[in-house]
Amino acid sequence: MNNTNRALMGTLIGIALFYVIISFIFTRVLDVGVKIFSISIFSFAMDPLIGLLDPLWTLIGVENDSLTATALLVLGLVFVIVGFASKPTWDLKGGEDDPQEYLFTHRPKAFLWCLMMPWNSLTWFWQMKKVPVIIPIILIPFMFPFAVIADVILIVLFAIVWVAMTAGIKMAAKKDREQYEKDTQYAICPKCKRNFDRPNVKCKCGLVLSYPVPNEHGIKTHACNNGHIIPSTNKDGIRAKLQMVCPHCGGGIITHEAKPIVISMVGSVGSGKTTMMVSAVESISALAKDRGIVTDVITDGVSVNAQRKKTNIMPTKTGELDSQYFFLRSRDLPEKQIVINDISGIEFQPDNEKNLFEEYYRYNDGIIFAIDPLEVMALHHSQSPTKGSKNTPLAALESFYHMYTEINGYGPAVKSSVPFAIVLTRMDETKIKAAVDAEATPAAFLNKYSHGMVVDIAQSAFANVKYFKVASLGNDNNAMEPFLWILSENDEDLKNKLK
Repeated sequence: MNNTNRALMGTLIGIALFYVIISFIFTRVLDVGVKIFSISIFSFAMDPLIGLLDPLWTLIGVENDSLTATALLVLGLVFVIVGFASKPTWDLKGGEDDPQEYLFTHRPKAFLWCLMMPWNSLTWFWQMKKVPVIIPIILIPFMFPFAVIADVILIVLFAIVWVAMTAGIKMAAKKDREQYEKDTQYAICPKCKRNFDRPNVKCKCGLVLSYPVPNEHGIKTHACNNGHIIPSTNKDGIRAKLQMVCPHCGGGIITHEAKPIVISMVGSVGSGKTTMMVSAVESISALAKDRGIVTDVITDGVSVNAQRKKTNIMPTKTGELDSQYFFLRSRDLPEKQIVINDISGIEFQPDNEKNLFEEYYRYNDGIIFAIDPLEVMALHHSQSPTKGSKNTPLAALESFYHMYTEINGYGPAVKSSVPFAIVLTRMDETKIKAAVDAEATPAAFLNKYSHGMVVDIAQSAFANVKYFKVASLGNDNNAMEPFLWILSENDEDLKNKLK
């Protein structure tokens, strides 16, 4: 149970029991003088309610002011106290469909549940099975005065607390939503590639819960059905450290409540996509360090170990792969999650049974199209490409364009606003660099070597196209330039920070 429930329920039940017990003491135990002195405070309800038992005393042959009658009333009071302390009173679990405890004021049918608190010894005995429920049933008349008074007090206090808690939830939820929309906006799964407002979280006991925010389950904290406390605000970044779960595929993910920026890679086999990606992350990490930004690399594909081995990177596997991602954070910059989708060039070869990879290209903030200039020159001089005729930059772009427009439902006249970077790779090779640098621009190079269609398709499909020349191995630290351009096009604060 979270601290809010424990404190508020304890206070309400304590006030109700205090009044009931003191009223009973003043009306049945203390002498007449004290009763008269206290009648306006404690006896105005207790005396009339106990008076309703007079026919019962006559029926069982007991005097109203006898020790036996008092003992029976004490037993009734004890069972009311048992009802307050019983499991049914403190059971705020959400059930299998909602594995989180509720705020006691916002539990389903909370008003009726509150009324039942003094009577819950009946429910408790029934649930115990081995104890005859007839015992508390027989004592119902003697519980009646105390339970009724307790109910009246609880109703008044419950109404006050409900109003206060409802207002508190609305204020906290609004503040949390505004902060989340400012810093994060949405989350994305590196496994299934789909985005969503917020992920689910997994408690340490294994229960999967909806994302904890200020709501009917708590304002500052939630509690799972097993009683484990979970933060429901991100003060000091504590909520962002929870174990996250994708609500679509159920895969474990890390979000840090950081704004995701998704970059998808396109290109033919051997065009240098993966090597460029690893070099770019290495260069961005170094630049970020110089700017006082911490880089937190999560996935192995762009890790420090991968950066050390970038000269021997294996070809990207075919099929749908997990995204690579890392985080950038600093004291004066909301954390950013950089997600990179690297797809094998084989997937861009013409094929009648091609996978569309819908989620790769439905949710992205920038696209990098890698071109191997050596392949372009070989094709221009009618040399047979060693990788096969299907593996050409133009074929890869046409295949991608078909997928992209079909997935997003774009017509022929529609231009995507997603930044599109055309990158000539392998500028760390002298022969290639000389041929490319001999032309005024990368676009001029493509036009000269019979790949003007690449330029034309890109310009017709995307409204924001930019050309780059990079050393894939990162020798000139320019492998990061197309990535930085896409980041700057999507986040002005990050752009200024990385200047």
